[in-house]
Amino acid sequence: MSEPLAERLSRFTPDAGQLDRDALLFAAGRASARPGRRWIAVAGALAASQLLTLVFLWPRTPPPGADAPGSPFAPAPSIAVEPPSPPSAPADPRSWAMNRRLLNDSGDLPPLAGQADLVPDDPPLRASSPAAALLN
Repeated sequence: MSEPLAERLSRFTPDAGQLDRDALLFAAGRASARPGRRWIAVAGALAASQLLTLVFLWPRTPPPGADAPGSPFAPAPSIAVEPPSPPSAPADPRSWAMNRRLLNDSGDLPPLAGQADLVPDDPPLRASSPAAALLN
């Protein structure tokens, strides 16, 4: 820079009477805002829907005297249930013998299929496995 320009700039003093910085920034903020008010309507609709949901799903207490029979709030009548009786022995002695033989004797059952040809699983793959192990 030349010396006369630097000297002229050093003598420069701004005049605070013409520009108000706060008013300028406030005006810029108001100008940048959208004038639409749709968000107010959307927020109101959401609040109303929440209130309606609360009203419709609020648990209702039964009115006094609602315990009359046939009322939707009346408690269900209790039903007496007898404990189950132990199983009785079959009347036919042959069926009793057959039941005992099936329940106690497992030698007549065929062997389980597929026990002889079981193969152990491969070891699980891990993230730290070498790439060569993954390609094989």
